Amino acid sequence: MVLTQLPRFKKWLIRFIFLVLSCVVIFWVGAHLFVPGFIKKSVSEFSTKIGYDIAYQDLSISPLRLKVELDGFHLAKSGGSKLLEFKKLVITAKWTKLALGELGFDEILLVEPKMLVEKKLSKGAHSEVWNWQEFIAAVEKSMPPKDPGEPNKPLKISIDELLVSSASLSLLDNSTKLKEELKPFTMKLLDVANYDKQGVVSGVRGQYDFNLGTLQVLVPGINKTITYQHVAIAGGLDNPQPGMLGVQLNVKLDDGAIRSHWDFNTDSKSVDGKLELENLAIAPLVALLPANKELIGKSGAINSALTMKFGPEADVFAGDIHISDLTVLEKDQKYPLIVWKMADIRQFEYKSLKSKQASSSSLSIDELIINSPILQFEINEDGFSNFRRLFAKPASEQTTEAADGSKSKDASGFNLDIRSTNLKNGEVFFSDLAMRPHFKVDIKKFNATLLGVSNTPGRFATVAMDGVVAGSGSMRAKGQASFDDPRRNHDILMTFRNLPLSAFNPAVMTFAGYQIASGRLNLNLNYRAKDGELNGSNQIIIKKVVLGDEVPDFTGKKLPLGLAIALLEDSDDTIDVTVKIAGNVDSPEFSASGLVWQAISNVLTNIATAPFRALASLIGLGSEEGINAVPGEAVFLAVDQDRLVKFGEYLIKRPNSSLEIIGTYDPVQDRKELARAKADSAVLKDAGFKLTPGEPIPVPSLSDPRVQSGLKSAYAQYIGRIKLGQRLLTLPDGEQRNEQLHNELIAGIEITDGELKELAKARAKAAYGFMIKSDASLKDRIQLGEVKTVEAGKEGIPLDVEIRIK
Repeated sequence: MVLTQLPRFKKWLIRFIFLVLSCVVIFWVGAHLFVPGFIKKSVSEFSTKIGYDIAYQDLSISPLRLKVELDGFHLAKSGGSKLLEFKKLVITAKWTKLALGELGFDEILLVEPKMLVEKKLSKGAHSEVWNWQEFIAAVEKSMPPKDPGEPNKPLKISIDELLVSSASLSLLDNSTKLKEELKPFTMKLLDVANYDKQGVVSGVRGQYDFNLGTLQVLVPGINKTITYQHVAIAGGLDNPQPGMLGVQLNVKLDDGAIRSHWDFNTDSKSVDGKLELENLAIAPLVALLPANKELIGKSGAINSALTMKFGPEADVFAGDIHISDLTVLEKDQKYPLIVWKMADIRQFEYKSLKSKQASSSSLSIDELIINSPILQFEINEDGFSNFRRLFAKPASEQTTEAADGSKSKDASGFNLDIRSTNLKNGEVFFSDLAMRPHFKVDIKKFNATLLGVSNTPGRFATVAMDGVVAGSGSMRAKGQASFDDPRRNHDILMTFRNLPLSAFNPAVMTFAGYQIASGRLNLNLNYRAKDGELNGSNQIIIKKVVLGDEVPDFTGKKLPLGLAIALLEDSDDTIDVTVKIAGNVDSPEFSASGLVWQAISNVLTNIATAPFRALASLIGLGSEEGINAVPGEAVFLAVDQDRLVKFGEYLIKRPNSSLEIIGTYDPVQDRKELARAKADSAVLKDAGFKLTPGEPIPVPSLSDPRVQSGLKSAYAQYIGRIKLGQRLLTLPDGEQRNEQLHNELIAGIEITDGELKELAKARAKAAYGFMIKSDASLKDRIQLGEVKTVEAGKEGIPLDVEIRIK
């Protein structure tokens, strides 16, 4: 109180205050009047030096508040496009941080920034570079070189809050035809610093928050777009210790979320991550599938918990994935391509090993469960399935892959191991639009179990399936298959029961020209393939079939279904036939269904044109030539006799059919052989041999004295004694004379057409006798028809028969 009253001190205090205020005023005036102009001039000179245009509209400085405001800024290469521009930048520093030697900011606000990131060929360069790389290189080039002896003390930098609003980012790459624009989005960073909690400058830490709004990203290479309506990113950075960086990354995508934490280790050059997916929409990701036509995801969400590790030796992904309520449609199609209620992938691990010589990868899954799947399988008018149409590669790519296949197979490998796969309560809707009318059938309540699926050569997986077919039928399958190439190595048994035949009307109408009014079908299918060689057995059991009307204006090969039913149906109104096929699945023309249908078609055609051949095939007697008589004789060999007996036994159980046996003869072959038979029969009888009726006439042994005597007797009878005497006097005794007498005897016996017809009748009667041998009641169902001429085959003279509906 006393001191303040002293005139000298009071006067000194007033001067000090005035000096301080004067300095403040001068500093404030300089900051507002001179500093902005100086900065603008320096910026202009620097931009000219580096070859870029750097400009702004207004710069405002508040020295007491340590606040800088910059309006209307833009950065562009001279004569080029803008790299960066923004409406406003506000920077507020902190006195307390500056006093401690730290560059600390209380707030940084950036309003409506627009950034262009572009990759193009720069002037004088041999390769494309990013525009920001080029800008940084120009700035570094203009800076004075550092003094290597000058100590490098790191500068601490911290930002309490960094806010970017209404921003846009454009990304262009001419080499990959990438063109993306992200706008508008916001970004918020909190407590950002380049030092850890102990104050050691070691990296970056802090929290961040991005609001990206609508996001549309064109994926390079596949030209597909991912779209999300609302995207937000939040998280944080941390440096727990030198050489370690922790990143918390949380992404909000529409109603879904991705939460992850990543630990980067610069010493071991590894990354460890934990990833959680919560209700992430699948629909935007469906567009990334490698399909030839656009696929649309209508619904579906992923929930997952994963761990990841990226290292110099291997990359590993592991965890569980849950996919629910999936619906995928093909564009312009009415019904979904695939639907399922739930799919669980439990305890999977994907591992990729890195090596300079060769890389390899493996995928193991403990359990794969798909609940209530629905699949639409359609064959179009051209005979191509919807899945082949969607996912098959062009022929040119397949050729290229085939040429490089062995090389790539040696260079890398992929190992698959799925311990258990379960499909529960599924549905499959099958349609074939190539048929007229369209063929449609469905399989419901479909269940499948596969155990031990692996692509390791030689390992087989156990397969079991069942389901309801066409409403009232059932199907079951069991067996094993090698998933290294299941087409080439498998053993599968499939059974179908109580299938309605009317459901297959489109197929029967298309290929046979008839409709099926009613009936039931059972199938027992057994297919075995080893190293591509396939053998298949198809047992077809048809019960109470009723044939409908013929297809009007049918242009294909009409099959004799009426005759086939009459011949094949037993007394219980059941048809039971087995068709076997064989082939190599590696053949480009191979088709299992085609082979089965061809075999059935051949049998049905033969029923009308070659009934004995068809019956032999159905009964399993293995004759491709039917029933054949010995040329020149009314005799059938033992094997054909046995077939005729079995055919009779077969007809006993088929009461709806009758037969007409037609005796046959070959005018040329039989004429010659009948003369031989008569000659040999006469020789053997005159020689004293007894011939058994119904047995083939043996060829006489001309070296036997008894046969030689019989030959002379038969020669005298048919040719004449005078001629015989001349031959005996002029020809020396011996084998040659005997052969000449035998040949002249045969040539001297004339066979009339009447004798040939009688031969044919005798053949028919002989066949008739064998067929009614088992049951005399067949006499009323087997008749003898008029004889006819045929051409001899390699097995003899084919017997003919006509089948009639009783």
